[in-house]
Amino acid sequence: MRIKKIKDAYKIIMLLTLLGSVIGCVEPIEIETGTYENALVIEGTITNELSHQEILLSRTYPLEESGPSLERNADVRVVSSSNVYQFSEVEPGRYSSVQPFKAVQGEQYILEITTSNGDEYSSEPEELPQGSTISSLYAEKLNFEGETGVAILVDVTGPEATSGYYRYDYSETYKIVSPFKFNLDARVVNGEFVEFPKTKEETICYVTEESQEIFLANTNVQAGSDLDAFLIKFMEFSHFKTAHRYSILVRQFSISEESYSYYQTLKDFSDSESLFTQNQLGLINGNVFSVSDPGEPVVGIFTVARVSSERIFFDFEDFYGDLDFGIDAHVKCEVLYPPTSTVNDREAIGGQLENGSLKYLGFEMGVGYRFIKTGCVDCTVFGSNVPPDFWQEK
Repeated sequence: MRIKKIKDAYKIIMLLTLLGSVIGCVEPIEIETGTYENALVIEGTITNELSHQEILLSRTYPLEESGPSLERNADVRVVSSSNVYQFSEVEPGRYSSVQPFKAVQGEQYILEITTSNGDEYSSEPEELPQGSTISSLYAEKLNFEGETGVAILVDVTGPEATSGYYRYDYSETYKIVSPFKFNLDARVVNGEFVEFPKTKEETICYVTEESQEIFLANTNVQAGSDLDAFLIKFMEFSHFKTAHRYSILVRQFSISEESYSYYQTLKDFSDSESLFTQNQLGLINGNVFSVSDPGEPVVGIFTVARVSSERIFFDFEDFYGDLDFGIDAHVKCEVLYPPTSTVNDREAIGGQLENGSLKYLGFEMGVGYRFIKTGCVDCTVFGSNVPPDFWQEK
């Protein structure tokens, strides 16, 4: 599964490789392009869910660049005790298994990669860990760090004989309702405004976003194996995502201690307020290595995980009552009355209507033509006007 913050961590890794002489104290240094380590970055998790499993390949990159270089045209396969699963490149750097498969108990799995230039890489053997399922996913109104809002919480209850190491991610979907509604559009024809009916749904839309952080839990550091009220997400009262209807799918990955340690280190680096206060730790060690050159640094992790997932829905009124809630947090909505008295004025407005920066709100007697930012009328600026297959209304 893709960790969305991973590309920021690549920069952290690059910075750490440049700080080899910095131990304990901090001194000004000049970072030069070309001094970074060009290392292969491997990110792969296969699960006990029957699906097209994915492996992500890229390269570390200099600090001044905006993202990693994606590793193209590699030969990728997962070898188990009884099978070989071949992967194909479905988009740059993203490799998907040709056939769907799932990890099963008692099998060992090894990731093998041959890059386009013939370099070979591998992982240590990994097995599917025992793990507990999510026993409850729920939303609760509470005060968190001085703010009132809704928290998304997870409970896990399971047998003692589990890994006790968990990673979480989520996919959230929320409804947007445009605060302004008008059934007509307009364009400028021969210097005059001409109205015409709208041809698409612009009032109600749905936005889906993936988690951007690394969430980890470890029950091995406590007396029991249960996990109570583990915080996945908190949204304050004024957050536009909960203004109408909201849904979240949370996935729990039961992982090995080694995988947990890797993600914990990655999280610690990502969360650090100042990288220059850290001692030099070098590249983050995972379970992947170069077969062709044992001394070559390789970044990343290959994980075999047991997955449990749950979805919930709730409405704004479930926690705050029946209140009018706009989307001003999304876009500032102010009705505009620009000059339209001359042909040049109308042509200028017509250009903004055509390029989508303005929307037409009709003519108000005694005031003139009204316009507004597109996002205040057309919710498709933010999401899709087609509800997802899983969407349920109250």
